[in-house]
Amino acid sequence: MSTFILKIIAAIAMTIDHAGLLLFGDETWMRAVGRLAFPLFAYFIAEGFRYTRNRRRYFFGILALGTFCQIVCEIFSPGEVWNVLLTFSLSIALLYLLDRSKEDARFLAAFGGGLILVFFFTKYIPVDYGFFGVLLPLFPALFEKKWARLGAFAIGLAVLCADSHPLQWISLSSLVLLALYNGKPGKYKLKYFFYIFYPLHLAVLWGIRYLI
Repeated sequence: MSTFILKIIAAIAMTIDHAGLLLFGDETWMRAVGRLAFPLFAYFIAEGFRYTRNRRRYFFGILALGTFCQIVCEIFSPGEVWNVLLTFSLSIALLYLLDRSKEDARFLAAFGGGLILVFFFTKYIPVDYGFFGVLLPLFPALFEKKWARLGAFAIGLAVLCADSHPLQWISLSSLVLLALYNGKPGKYKLKYFFYIFYPLHLAVLWGIRYLI
């Protein structure tokens, strides 16, 4: 399976999940389907960081979009947890420090300090998927080979599940899909579609909720 196909699956799962939450009274089976989305997107955050030509733009693009989404969410539903794009922006910052520490040992201290800051930040600020959600994209980044990356990711995902609601264990099924990942972008990249899709599908679901 290509990156494109897996991201489409993740987007569909995420839409079903949020529809279950916003429109169907937290419908369990819809939330269960949605457990596929976060690990798939988390893995491709690591892949995106690995292959992007401009890591600074990658970080600030996701941070800016996450901040915009958060402002909109606060307008409609004050007190919401910090959305998943902000979770991933923290992940990318740590990925940068981790990557630099492989080349320059002086960055090990910065990476360690970053981990501590993120731990306490997520302890007092309600960030989607919490501290272990932030760390999840870092696990595959520790290795180069596909199966080593997937094995490390599986460990990180299991840790996240153990620290989450029992329903989160369903997310381990995403490992089957990732095992079929061929490392190719696919025929249709539609890079910016996936950036736009997150706030767009939320806006549509919130609009439907207010109309009904």
